[in-house]
Amino acid sequence: MVKKMSPHSEVSIAKPTVLGGIERVIRTCGLSNVLSLGRASSAHVAALLKQGVEAVGLPESPANKPIDNEHVGDGSLFGSVVQLPFKDREFGTVLVVDCLEYLPVGDMEKALAEIRRVANRYVWLQVATTHAEQGPERLTVEDRAWWERLCFQAGFRKHPAYYLVNDYEGLNNDGSVVCILLERMPDAAEAAYPLSSLDEERSLHMDMFRDTGTRSDAHIGRYHFAANYVRPGDVVLDAACGLGYGTYTLKGLTAASSFRGIDGSASAIAYANTCYGQDQSISFSEGFLPDCLNSIPDNSVDVVVCFETLEHVERPVDVLKEFHRILTPGGRIISSVPNDWSDETGEDPNPYHFHVYDIPKFTSQMEGYFDVEHLFGQTADRVKLANGKCEWERRPRQLREIPLDRTEGVESEWLLAVAAKSPIGSADVPYSDKGYTEEECVSTGNALAFARDYKNPWLVRSMVAMGSRTSNGRLREKWARQTLNESSPDSPDAGAALCVLAYLALNREVVIDADMNEAIGRYIAAGDSANPTVLRWKVSLAYVQGLLSLSFGDRDEAKKQLRWVLDANVESFSVTLLTKPAQAGYLLGLLEAADGDLTAARQTWRQAAVDVQSAMAQYFSAPNLTPAPFVLRETSTAMLFCGRILAADKYSARLAKEPAAFFSNAVNDYLSEIERLTSLALKFENQLLAGPTGNPHSYGSAQTISSQAAQLTELRKYVLALEQSRNEQKIQMEELRQYIADLEENRSNLMQQLKRR
Repeated sequence: MVKKMSPHSEVSIAKPTVLGGIERVIRTCGLSNVLSLGRASSAHVAALLKQGVEAVGLPESPANKPIDNEHVGDGSLFGSVVQLPFKDREFGTVLVVDCLEYLPVGDMEKALAEIRRVANRYVWLQVATTHAEQGPERLTVEDRAWWERLCFQAGFRKHPAYYLVNDYEGLNNDGSVVCILLERMPDAAEAAYPLSSLDEERSLHMDMFRDTGTRSDAHIGRYHFAANYVRPGDVVLDAACGLGYGTYTLKGLTAASSFRGIDGSASAIAYANTCYGQDQSISFSEGFLPDCLNSIPDNSVDVVVCFETLEHVERPVDVLKEFHRILTPGGRIISSVPNDWSDETGEDPNPYHFHVYDIPKFTSQMEGYFDVEHLFGQTADRVKLANGKCEWERRPRQLREIPLDRTEGVESEWLLAVAAKSPIGSADVPYSDKGYTEEECVSTGNALAFARDYKNPWLVRSMVAMGSRTSNGRLREKWARQTLNESSPDSPDAGAALCVLAYLALNREVVIDADMNEAIGRYIAAGDSANPTVLRWKVSLAYVQGLLSLSFGDRDEAKKQLRWVLDANVESFSVTLLTKPAQAGYLLGLLEAADGDLTAARQTWRQAAVDVQSAMAQYFSAPNLTPAPFVLRETSTAMLFCGRILAADKYSARLAKEPAAFFSNAVNDYLSEIERLTSLALKFENQLLAGPTGNPHSYGSAQTISSQAAQLTELRKYVLALEQSRNEQKIQMEELRQYIADLEENRSNLMQQLKRR
């Protein structure tokens, strides 16, 4: 029997126990209605409702009996997970936490069948893997693999975001509670391909979404890895896609526009189309490499994913040549091969492998057609020792970067390469920006006019744009120097190349010689250009030159360059460029204050804030505005710096005598929290990469792992602190808005004073 609780019951609401928090459930499963099952369901329902998600809770107790009223929140229902009182597919997501462990094993199949019946798409399953030290007895205590196999048999598969919740290397050390993120198999796919149907071709093809263990983790983990290199609007090709789970993963994790999987197996493609091909943006077709690529036009694909494939084809170089042809300039290939799986004969015993790869062979083949950005080593559960004796050793899951100049001593199961088709010399290739709509391009001003303003617009995606360009500084330097050799010295192309080199120099990745420094100076000092993008690079170069001058100890030159940025008419290019005068204004004011001229500092701060705010207000008051997402991020950064500027002005009197008080107030904003959080995250990441001995391929001891876990806890505390400060920041922003309004009233007087200077 199911009954509604009395709204007048005394309720004791437990804290939510979902790993990663309710927000993570929403970010992976969306805003569709949720059914929460388990002893903490009332708390989870309350947290979901606060986030705007419709939710209902149904507690499940030990021995499959409803628990007492005091454990249940308002609006919850009594009932049993083995007989849910809901319609078929009634809930977009079913959240199951602290629930199934209390059922006997004999009831588990029926419970999972009921959960699948009422779930429309997703299930967030969280189970304990140990017996409770206190409280109700857990009747079913098993490990992750046991639970996953049971779920796959019940008609579920892994959620595309499974490895966003479960870090690949983190799976080596599952804790006392594990999270299994699931997706409901489509009924037609489940009927056509029950789990048992995959056994026949398991040695060659397996749907890793319906498998458990290290091999499944490694195969899907590679697609999660590849998703980091897919840009919004990209056209993606999954070459040798197998059963299609990887193509589907990329679709679920990225904002690419279309996804195509190709494989030589007719049965694999039939499975992929049935199980993963229901969306118009994803398609699967049969064909053997490289001939199947003949129908794909030149320069039409942005990303090629090719995992565990080159060793299977007789002419891998011909395949790479075709990939180069179909990729757009700056387009990427992400590929993997086994790392020396040879036996004593020097051959790979796998009958389907035609080639044995090691680092020199793999990178040399890739470099024949591409610029290699990064090389990684991945391990699932074993490696071949680098002692030349064909000995293998058990190792845990691992994914670590390998220096490109390292060719020996690497012990990993697979090699993964990220490489790019060079954008140099591609000016004649028609450019199209798939990431933005026509309305966004218009509303962004000149910032997206790549095809109009650049001789070679392909440079922007691969060398310039944050989040899109290569993260390999060596490649950015190479492409920048090549661009300078091919471009007119006063063109946007040259300005972009100079700016790339200047920022690399600021980070001490390259050295700018006298000739390059003079070229930057000439670019900034050149007269007005009819090409608006030239101004964009002048402003950026002046700002970075100011930073470089400071690093050399030349404060006067730094002030000069920062003042140049403030005097430039940046809004004539795009509102996105307002970050530069905001940053320059704050820094210049600090320099003036440090030199003892507090009056000049306050004048600089106030004028910078007024100018940036006025330009931004004018932009956002325009009718029919459809800004691209990055515009809002850039303007938010400018606003944050304006907040810092105004706070610095407000507390400026304390700078000389109480500097700690000044900075604790002036820099008490999101920017400082982000900087601190980023610094801590980088520190944590570097320690993970280095390992306990400084060897990026070694694994830590239990003590090291414990230390890293403690640092991760500290990182999470900072994230929590950032979240908790949100309301305080809103209050401060209201105060700043009022302060800006006061400044606007005095603007005319201030402008007159500036004219008399």
